[in-house]
Amino acid sequence: MRRLCYENKDNLMAGVIIGGWDPVNGGTVYNIPLGGACIPMPFALGGSGSTFIYGLVDAEYKENMTKDEALALVKKAVSHAMARDGSSGGIIRTLVATEDGNVRDYVSGNACESNCCCYSFNV
Repeated sequence: MRRLCYENKDNLMAGVIIGGWDPVNGGTVYNIPLGGACIPMPFALGGSGSTFIYGLVDAEYKENMTKDEALALVKKAVSHAMARDGSSGGIIRTLVATEDGNVRDYVSGNACESNCCCYSFNV
């Protein structure tokens, strides 16, 4: 993947985030920016809505989160991004990779916490 990103750096317009599980490292997340470096990270954000949620994730992420804590943070962060960014889609799809396999989940847009970010001002 790293080589693919590097060899196509002039044609790509985004980096790649890869996550998975293996028996040596356990769960791992890698960020591969346009230049092709492969950087292990505790978490990674990307996409047009990510600019709206860096502060939230920085404030609420902690090492050694449980699966349920991590999923709750991901769903909260993505719902915030969806509320602020029209290109962030209308659903949340998650995949948890573990030693026992992959578990997928789906949350429809109308079930998200996105209304927590909607504000109205009286001027």
